[in-house]
Amino acid sequence: MVRARSWWCCLALAGAVTAATAGESDTWIRGTYTGGSPRPIITPATHAWQQASALADRTDRAFVLVGSGDSMRPLYQPGTILVLRQAPYEELQCGQTVLYRNQRQKIVAHVLVTRARDGWRARGLNNPQHDMEPILEENYIGVVIAAYQPTTPARELQLAGLP
Repeated sequence: MVRARSWWCCLALAGAVTAATAGESDTWIRGTYTGGSPRPIITPATHAWQQASALADRTDRAFVLVGSGDSMRPLYQPGTILVLRQAPYEELQCGQTVLYRNQRQKIVAHVLVTRARDGWRARGLNNPQHDMEPILEENYIGVVIAAYQPTTPARELQLAGLP
């Protein structure tokens, strides 16, 4: 009976590990559902800017910005060009990457993980836990609708403009 129980536990653990890693490359990253966040399109920097600008121009209430920091790796690398839309707060869903202003007035882009009584909770994919402060209609800025990862490193882009 003990052998059967331990065999069953090993089988269940192996299945859980397989299930946990199977979705990592798709909609789950490091245990966080990211199915509502667009995957970056890898393209040369000039094309990335052109595509992002064109999408923002033809989308109502959209704008472009460049991401920085490591909290959203591996989904978005520093330097990823993001197109955001000021979608209604009521339309937000788990798995979307949103931009919001935290209590220290810092602009943050993280993934929505759950809706609580006092607002949404978000998490950076590289952070060990979700952000403690809620995302409310008042501090919410927009949702990522497209992402472009330039193939030219940011340093080369900066140097390209020098004489």
